[in-house]
Amino acid sequence: YGLLSVVGTKGSVPIIRCPKGGAPEMVARKLNRLIAEHPTTSRVQHNRPLLVILDRNMDLITPIAHSSTYQALIDDLLTHNANRVEFKVESTNDHGRKRVQEKKFDLDADTDPFYSRHKFVPFPEAIESNGAELQDVTTRENAIRSKTVGGAGAAGGFDGAVVHEENNAASELASAVDSLPKLLEQKKQLEIHTSILQAVMNEVASRDVPTFFELESALAAGEYKNDSSKAKNEVLELVTDPTKGNVEDKIRLVIVFCLATTAPGADVTEVATKMAESLESIASSQDADSAISFTKEDHDKLEKGLK
Repeated sequence: YGLLSVVGTKGSVPIIRCPKGGAPEMVARKLNRLIAEHPTTSRVQHNRPLLVILDRNMDLITPIAHSSTYQALIDDLLTHNANRVEFKVESTNDHGRKRVQEKKFDLDADTDPFYSRHKFVPFPEAIESNGAELQDVTTRENAIRSKTVGGAGAAGGFDGAVVHEENNAASELASAVDSLPKLLEQKKQLEIHTSILQAVMNEVASRDVPTFFELESALAAGEYKNDSSKAKNEVLELVTDPTKGNVEDKIRLVIVFCLATTAPGADVTEVATKMAESLESIASSQDADSAISFTKEDHDKLEKGLK
């Protein structure tokens, strides 16, 4: 029904193509039947778009590799379920004590213009746009507030031109005041995104996500297809670096390396083994004050990933 909704939204019936057999053909046949039964999509049309339905097995790298867009990073790095994002914010009070506060926000692209415009854009662009839009809204808010303060002290006059001018000024002031609640709501939404962007940035920086994203992108683009040895060495360097990434980041990189290159099985086994040894050494050497952690849950993730 999701594909039928897309067809209905686009307003044109597509030409459907898919491989024979398996799930793609089943989906294509069901969609074709639903389109034929739907009264608004059964009419004859010209210039029909092409819809190609493929099995997810055709592209195993995309759902595994790290991404760089705002929405994808929210889902990847924060707790995100049913459009609700949750994260913790650490702050220090006046006495120097650290306090951790849990924040929860609901994200809805239909009611949140900023999220609708920026959920698919690269993360740095989302940060830049958020700062610019928040500054613009704050400037407009201050301008309206200054008008209300200035207008309150305006003196009346008897000259007709002055009265007309004051009436215009009063009308503009009333219009500006009426727009203030909407402006404050927009500012509130932007400040929510500021908090979310900061939480994502903290995770990006602590795990050095861009390094994983760049290497995975290069592997998927075939930049190492003529030099598998270099690919292995760069992957090996990253997955054994104790200061970069967590268990999931490293397992994902190894899987991308396995899927995107023609590296022999011995190389993949070597990379996975050395990654495991590096992570196990972190577990054995960490202490209570260590910035690097390796929990039992991480150990379970490692075993599942290696399998």
